[in-house]
Amino acid sequence: MSFIFSILSSAIVINSMASGVTIVKVDPSLIEYFEDATGQEFTVAIKIIDVTNLYGFDLKFRWNTTFLDYVSHSVRVPKDTYPDGVLWNPIIPIQDTIDTSAGTYWIAYSSRWPAPSFNGSGTVFTMTFRVKYHPVEPEPTANITLELYSTDLVDKAAGPIPHTRQHGIVILHALAARHDVAVIDVRPTLLGRTIAYRGLNFKTNVTIQNQGNFTETFNVTLYANTTVIGNQSVTLTSGMTQTIILVWTVPTNFPKGNYTLKATASIVTGEIDIADNTCVDSMILVTIVDFNGDKKCNILDLVKLAGQFGQTVPPGDPKYDLDCNGKINILDLVICARFFGTTDP
Repeated sequence: MSFIFSILSSAIVINSMASGVTIVKVDPSLIEYFEDATGQEFTVAIKIIDVTNLYGFDLKFRWNTTFLDYVSHSVRVPKDTYPDGVLWNPIIPIQDTIDTSAGTYWIAYSSRWPAPSFNGSGTVFTMTFRVKYHPVEPEPTANITLELYSTDLVDKAAGPIPHTRQHGIVILHALAARHDVAVIDVRPTLLGRTIAYRGLNFKTNVTIQNQGNFTETFNVTLYANTTVIGNQSVTLTSGMTQTIILVWTVPTNFPKGNYTLKATASIVTGEIDIADNTCVDSMILVTIVDFNGDKKCNILDLVKLAGQFGQTVPPGDPKYDLDCNGKINILDLVICARFFGTTDP
């Protein structure tokens, strides 16, 4: 037995005041976010509740694509396969069409002889969404309807089954305007590297985060004690985290000694929380190329470097990776040879 669902919409008037007890509903009916939900996912189920003699359905569903992205859906037909589903085998799939651009979904299925009618309650499909945009004041709170804009249920004789609809609502409460950037980590790019050699590059990873709800452009500055050794302009969208690499070419006359690495993010307009705009790392030692601590670069240092030759870092000792490329190879030997004979008076 087959059904032509297109003629049924004129045969039945469905609204919230209908007299039938059967309900087609979105569950849960209300989802609210008071904090920034950008990127968060949620799942709703479209259910038929307390139906008698169901043999087919034709449902159309839509959502607001400004705020929500479709992720996936799962059809729960037939009940023989999905214990929480609806309709019995054998079934006829008629429509299962997603239009992510328009934000619509059309699903239509029917049972066919010798399937029995479905009675009771069950889930037609589930759908997962991702919040793509959360409003920020002075924008208004977003009240998004997950709308069952067309619903037809039919019995085994192709007669319409009266029912009511219950749409779903997603509320994205407008966020208070907040400007806030932070430096959350600063450390040498080579893990464990605590030596900066005069005349060579020293690389530092600085991780910054936009903790506000506006796109921000700001400067990141790296210091050795109070000396600026790196600077970069960064643009981050709301909630984004990024790690940048700042390269310091250590001057050959830079005073030797221990220095504290520190990175700061410039204060953006309207920012109140500035305590996290600065992050301090541990000490680094500025010195000449000298691996054994005898204050000169000679054949002993070349031999020590050669003993690490061919290793990646880690497990190789990062102090021998003179060009900071993550491996100890011929380039490091050439660099070490270039400093051969250097002394630390």
